[in-house]
Amino acid sequence: MFESLSPRGRRLLNSLGYAALVALVIGLGYLTFRAVSERRQKAETTTEASAEPAPIPLVDFDSFSTRRERSSDSERLNVSLRLRVTAAGTVDCYVFVLARNDHVTPKLWAVWPTQGPGGAVSTGGHFRGSSPASGQPVQLTSRWTRISASVDHPSGQPPFDEVMVYVVSPKGEILLARPFAVG
Repeated sequence: MFESLSPRGRRLLNSLGYAALVALVIGLGYLTFRAVSERRQKAETTTEASAEPAPIPLVDFDSFSTRRERSSDSERLNVSLRLRVTAAGTVDCYVFVLARNDHVTPKLWAVWPTQGPGGAVSTGGHFRGSSPASGQPVQLTSRWTRISASVDHPSGQPPFDEVMVYVVSPKGEILLARPFAVG
């Protein structure tokens, strides 16, 4: 049937055949890409819909600030923030403010309220929560409660560069543990 074509006609027919084959391969590739993309999108949508929403923290904070104070015989870091619960009702808890500088040797830290032996903060400056009642007792509601802490700073030492705020239940469960940079 194609024997009657001239050599030029055969080349044209071969070129058209190759072009059609290339177009077919590209079309099949595109359809495969679309099918895989749609399946992936459906799977992500299903996963997002079935995943539990992120839990809302029980304790919320606002208006964190620090101020360094120095007198002739002492230095301190004053920390202020507001706390509240995110649900209706009240929560009895204890608040700890741990100021630290881990970039110096030896590491520098102090805690408010001051802890005695066996308190909630270890001798290395780490919160362990075993004695929550050694913190500042606070009853939080859905209204903001201002916390003002004064952390003694050893004279002549580098400044604190981080403050960790812990809000702990009477059973020692951590309700909020939030680091703040000291500006």
